[in-house]
Amino acid sequence: MAFFYLSVAFVVLFVVKYFSEIKKYYRQIKFSKSVPGPEIKELIANAKRERVLPWLNELRQRYGPIYKIWFGKDLTVLFSDPDDVKQILSDNTLLYKSKNYDIMHDWLGNGLLTSGGSTWHSRRKLLTPGFHFRILSEFKQPMEKNCDILIKLLNEKADGKAFDIYPFITLFALDIICETAMGITKNAQIQSESEYVRAVQAMCRLAHKQSFSFWYRLPYVFKHTSYGKEKIEAVKTLHQETLKTMALRKQKLIEEGIHTMTDAQKTDDIGTKRRLAFLDTLLIAQMEGVNLSDSDIREEVDTFMFEGHDTTSSAIAFAIYLLSQNSEAQEKAFEEAVAMEGREKETMKYLEAVIKETLRLYPSVPLHGRLLMEDYKIRDIVIPKGTGITVLTYMVHRDKQYYPDPEKFMPERFLNESEMHPFQFVAFSAGPRNCIGQKFAMLELKCSLAKILRSFKILPVQDFKPQPLAELVMKSGNGVEVKLEKRV
Repeated sequence: MAFFYLSVAFVVLFVVKYFSEIKKYYRQIKFSKSVPGPEIKELIANAKRERVLPWLNELRQRYGPIYKIWFGKDLTVLFSDPDDVKQILSDNTLLYKSKNYDIMHDWLGNGLLTSGGSTWHSRRKLLTPGFHFRILSEFKQPMEKNCDILIKLLNEKADGKAFDIYPFITLFALDIICETAMGITKNAQIQSESEYVRAVQAMCRLAHKQSFSFWYRLPYVFKHTSYGKEKIEAVKTLHQETLKTMALRKQKLIEEGIHTMTDAQKTDDIGTKRRLAFLDTLLIAQMEGVNLSDSDIREEVDTFMFEGHDTTSSAIAFAIYLLSQNSEAQEKAFEEAVAMEGREKETMKYLEAVIKETLRLYPSVPLHGRLLMEDYKIRDIVIPKGTGITVLTYMVHRDKQYYPDPEKFMPERFLNESEMHPFQFVAFSAGPRNCIGQKFAMLELKCSLAKILRSFKILPVQDFKPQPLAELVMKSGNGVEVKLEKRV
């Protein structure tokens, strides 16, 4: 009898403690019955086969532009109509990212990508000046230097034989982000087996493992798996490297007598202004009295490392693939690259259209997720608090109403953007949480693609087609195969 009363007491205490969570979950279950969507076994089956994106496209055909998916215990409502996307991305109250981003918290903490509310507001306000195009253009020189290394390595593959270009591009992008974010030279393209390079690649791979697994989404389960232990070691390596670099950069600034941004902007004896890495600007802000702890700075630098490395390497690789399949578009882009050599900071109308059409077909971030902190009304639907809502960028970009023949690569679509719905292209998101680094990304994309086009003809590999994976950043599950021939 004592055991019975003890059990009842335990149940009562459990219900009292978690009453609000149980009530929230019950409301979600009740609401979910009013929105169409697949059974969870469909998600599991397609995740195992690594065909989540094609499946999401099939669901849009089956259910229309609004449907729901249960990711384990987490309910998400997905949207792909540009008018709905406009409401969601423009709403200043929807500033918290979905629970899917929690898997990056160990590495990125409360950085700009993962934070929300007042933390996000203060960080965004602080960081925005550092992404002004005039300041970012100072990084064109390290971009070009690393482009030269990339071209030298690709020259060895320019024999007309098929190869996977993605590993070359991802190491190139990592070199650029190390130099511009942290002010260090990693030589990842030459020393691809370094511990730091391996740790970055491991974190990106493990994010996919967690995103689409019911069990791996439970932190207390994942941390006891071999993948969880690998993640712990990778995070340790990444944090140690960033903190070590922070200490070295701060000491160097002090030795050079730089304590304020005014000090940093002075020219040296030969009239050259010091080029600041992203980390430098944060360290100087800290010295000027801005409320930034070392952990805060590490989180933002690590966030820039993740977002600035994986997203641009994905976009460059997919652009190279699409140009290999479209010789006419490649020739137009080549002619513009030759005419604009050395002036990539300026508008390159056709190459920019190529980049945007690439990001339409293969958006670096295929899904944009938000977490509802209060009940939310959209159309005639009231979605309960605690539910996730997701913009299906991959499907928005394949809406036949806005993109006739949506699977066809046609850069000309973006030569007159004034006629477009303002939210039919959301590769860089939009609204208050748009991509803060999009100008940086466009400059890197233009510099690298123009250099590659001037150096090589990019040829197709027969029967090859990339298999896009719905990770936090889109990648191809089977690489990106092309052939190269040197231009004479």
